[in-house]
Amino acid sequence: MKTIRLALLAAACASLAACNSWPTSLDNRAQGDMKFRYHHRLYDQWSFWAPVKQGHAVMFAHEHRIRDISGFEITEGKLTYRYGARALAPVQQFCAGSASCVLVYRGEGRLEARTAPLADAKLD
Repeated sequence: MKTIRLALLAAACASLAACNSWPTSLDNRAQGDMKFRYHHRLYDQWSFWAPVKQGHAVMFAHEHRIRDISGFEITEGKLTYRYGARALAPVQQFCAGSASCVLVYRGEGRLEARTAPLADAKLD
């Protein structure tokens, strides 16, 4: 029953384009699976490496907004792509003022931002 409730909550968040408590998500549209981690400015440590299956999306931790992310890393295959403050600035500006920010990873280091999930997003 708990799994069903979580799935319904995730579906509601995706369909409403935002859940204020989980405002940032990552959608993996690369050719294969990947993993990511990020650094939130209020913490000394980076997040844990989180896997994301190809074609699926995941939410960042509760209340972690893109404006507070000071570093972001994606590992795809044997390559790791690092995004520092300068690389994240356009994404943060784009998402400023929006209730949600969806990072879409297209593969080979290509990252884009949206203020609403893709129509066919599969939120895990």
